[in-house]
Amino acid sequence: MLAPFFESEEIANQVVLKSMEKGLILFWLLWEKKAVRISPPLNISLEEIRKGCTIINEVLNDL
Repeated sequence: MLAPFFESEEIANQVVLKSMEKGLILFWLLWEKKAVRISPPLNISLEEIRKGCTIINEVLNDL
């Protein structure tokens, strides 16, 4: 599990919501409003990892 921290709660919300629009499910970290939880399944493939990272990069570049 990874949990990147952002400068504000608003940025974290945008990352989660825009990622969902692109097909990647991320979550808010329960006790930290500025962090996003990335928790892939244990059986994730390399292709799925690359696709997820691409989506995250696109979302961050669009902010």
